[in-house]
Amino acid sequence: MEHEGNIVLALVVLAFARYAVLAGLSYALCYRPGLPGLQRFKIQPRSPKADQIRHELVYSSSTAYIFALLGVLVYWLYTRGHTTLYTDVRQHGWAYLSLSGGLVLVLHDTYFYWTHRLLHTRWLYRHVHTVHHRSTNPTPWAAYAFHPVEALLEGAVVFPLILVFPLHIYVFAGFLGVVLLSNIVGHLGFEFVPQTKRSSFWGRLLSSATHHNLHHQLFTKNYGYYFTHWDRWMNTAQAEPPARRRL
Repeated sequence: MEHEGNIVLALVVLAFARYAVLAGLSYALCYRPGLPGLQRFKIQPRSPKADQIRHELVYSSSTAYIFALLGVLVYWLYTRGHTTLYTDVRQHGWAYLSLSGGLVLVLHDTYFYWTHRLLHTRWLYRHVHTVHHRSTNPTPWAAYAFHPVEALLEGAVVFPLILVFPLHIYVFAGFLGVVLLSNIVGHLGFEFVPQTKRSSFWGRLLSSATHHNLHHQLFTKNYGYYFTHWDRWMNTAQAEPPARRRL
């Protein structure tokens, strides 16, 4: 029991630490103290206000705690054999392992797009999602700035993935890393990918920092997470304004 308690504590610490390190490092490089040479990549020229940063930090802490509890639940299910997570590659083969990584991103993107649209319905937006949209000029700390209900909805995606689809434990861990990294990039407030790359065939298929920043400015466009196909198919895509085509 003591050993299991130590593992649970480690999972909670990890949930906070990985977010604090990635978001904190991004904030330090781009905002305060910030590297002067990066300022030309800022999507919205103005600086976010101090009360916005405080708001993001408070709700990010709440979300990190909720995600930590969900991580503990995943660990409990896994150690008792209730998940489809596996460790032996030979169980499903290398081909499946390779495909499962891409499949899980497509499934998550679909889940995110439609739950995101749900959060923009009138009642849920007013009582839940408005917490996140207080950041119209988001910083990396906005990546976790969710109402607790939204945090639970965001984190709940892991359960169909680990209860239905066989996933190698390393694929699952990599997926969690990509989720966090993509979230911070989307809320970074800086665009480092040149416009020529973003407007290429592959660039148009992938979401970008500008793509999600426009969602925080316009509220009703660009709901996607990794990809843009749902936005294009559902007519919710917003092209970049001419002012953003300088990169």
